[in-house]
Amino acid sequence: MKISKYMVALLAGIFFLAGANAQDVKLKCMEWNMKALEYRANDNVAKDISRFVAEIKSQQADIACFNEFETATGSMFNIEKLTEFAKELGMFPFFIYSYKHSSGSGYYGNCILSKYPIVNSSSARLGKYAGADQRSVGWVDILVPTAAKPAGVKVRIVCTHLDAFGGDATCLGQAKEVLEYAVAPAVAENIPVLLMGDMNCGPSSSAIREYEQTGKRLCNNDVTWDDRSKLDYFIGFPQNAWNCSDYSVLLGTYDLSDHYAISGTAVLNN
Repeated sequence: MKISKYMVALLAGIFFLAGANAQDVKLKCMEWNMKALEYRANDNVAKDISRFVAEIKSQQADIACFNEFETATGSMFNIEKLTEFAKELGMFPFFIYSYKHSSGSGYYGNCILSKYPIVNSSSARLGKYAGADQRSVGWVDILVPTAAKPAGVKVRIVCTHLDAFGGDATCLGQAKEVLEYAVAPAVAENIPVLLMGDMNCGPSSSAIREYEQTGKRLCNNDVTWDDRSKLDYFIGFPQNAWNCSDYSVLLGTYDLSDHYAISGTAVLNN
């Protein structure tokens, strides 16, 4: 009987650890269209990042993705702003180039910041279709250490910003490119993917439906732009690989941009 009890205890411990390891990959993520640090009222003339940094720290974010980000432009006083964020947050940065700024100095695009080391990164510019602006997608592979794999589990983080003026067909075309360039190759190698971005289209749009054919939305339909529309998303790939139980729209970020930041903890299923 004693041996039986010990075996039961041992097996219970094994099953507990297996269950824990299955959910060891937990990433607190933020997605934020930052409106070039202008604030909603366009009165952040100094381009001060302190309030943005404070919000990211308050969320204890492991991953932060930014859209509408300018760096080293004249309006940013030629300062490399992503490096400034990375230093303040203690995170690894990756800038996703969309185009050279119209002022003639600096660049415009998207960003990824990661608490965990970046072991691979790349980006691509998307087709313009009927859109007005050049858009891009970028991705990084990070290593998330777990109890089962101290060296880290590889996860791909993808960030994009689809066109706001080209209509549903443009967003659909760009979404297909995001899947082709950044998502599908990782899934084919059994690398789980988290896609974040300002998609500039609503939950019932063809672009979001395209993502949902192979992925799962980790966010709800609550408004994220100017109290009018749901435009910002978390999506996990492959389908049903991820869950998120604490997704929220950060209403306290109202005056920092015309978009609310969104936040949630993505948990990788076994």
